[in-house]
Amino acid sequence: MTEPTDDFFIALDQTQVSLVALVLHQAAEECRAVDTTPDIPAEDRSVVTLGRVATRWAGIAEREEYCDVVNVHGERLYNVSLSLEEWYQVRAALSEYAARLTLTRAHPPTVDDNRRRAREALLLVDRITEVTSG
Repeated sequence: MTEPTDDFFIALDQTQVSLVALVLHQAAEECRAVDTTPDIPAEDRSVVTLGRVATRWAGIAEREEYCDVVNVHGERLYNVSLSLEEWYQVRAALSEYAARLTLTRAHPPTVDDNRRRAREALLLVDRITEVTSG
């Protein structure tokens, strides 16, 4: 089993973890990406695909697997460690999600909600970029 050596840790709150899991699930579903390597254990991160990353994030969000969870002042924080390539997949999915939200035609209450969600996604993209860039 090969583990990536250059992992980047980012602490995320429960809302951010849920957003990433949702966005990756939608992206994987839309392009029909599935974990095509069921014979390789989920812990083996040498193979990075959208389907595998989405599956990993489902484990983080639903079962608190693949991360360290700490309670800080009543808030649960998920310390997520991913390789540069895995974070790239997350950033790409979040960016595309934000772009879609801003292009969707809707009525005023939905427009405001879409803008808020797009902003949250882009702020997370910025944070991931900051951490993984240096």
